[in-house]
Amino acid sequence: MAATPLSHMENRRKPHGPHTDPHGTHMLYASDDIAVSALTAGSVHINVSINADPADVDKWRAIVESDNMATAVRLTTTQVSNKVPGALREAMKAAFVAVFAKRFSGEIDKVVDAYRVMLRESLARGNDADLQAALNRARLQEKILASTSMVDQAQACELLGLSGANPSATMKRKEEKREILRFTIDGRVFYPLFQFDVEGRRVFPTMAKLVALKPETWSDFRLLHWLTRPHLDFGTAPAEKLGVEDAEVVAAFKREIVPAEHG
Repeated sequence: MAATPLSHMENRRKPHGPHTDPHGTHMLYASDDIAVSALTAGSVHINVSINADPADVDKWRAIVESDNMATAVRLTTTQVSNKVPGALREAMKAAFVAVFAKRFSGEIDKVVDAYRVMLRESLARGNDADLQAALNRARLQEKILASTSMVDQAQACELLGLSGANPSATMKRKEEKREILRFTIDGRVFYPLFQFDVEGRRVFPTMAKLVALKPETWSDFRLLHWLTRPHLDFGTAPAEKLGVEDAEVVAAFKREIVPAEHG
């Protein structure tokens, strides 16, 4: 977000309300004091200019004169010549705050409302590239999670034959050792079921190898996606081959991440 002062009244006279110029800049809000435009949801520019209208000047003068008179009454004749100029400056500052704070607080509320409208419109039209990319990622993640069988922390402990007295702490140790993938769904922790060797009451050791191999540019969601989508080498998802063709799964993953490692 950037703020740029406008020096002349004629430079900031723009139509009130949102519109889009030929360059693709969306004018969110414009008044005599503030002009707000946006190129995307993450690039917003605010132009601010302060020009008091006659009504504000009258309010300002009244507050200054009132405060200045009160100060003068409290001072002796000797003190007046020394103290009044300083008191006048303080009165002017206070008057400025009193007049303009209320005026601009209302403007800022309108700017925020206009920005919210822009976000809703962008969401509906899908014409903001940054927003659309984020939405696409979120939708893909939701789709992957919804299509993957999950177990919560208590169920994970049961599958592993571990104590369920404190499942959160128990599974936390597994996570810290980077032996397992975990995801948070609606505020709760879940683990993909395919990671568990139910017969052996353990997490497949290959999972720790895959997590260790995962490049920094790969998120856990990306690894989950790779594990759960069909792979040409196996004719099915690599997750289906855990505990069966572990070496082959690791080799396929190494081939997958070569571009990520070497650019």
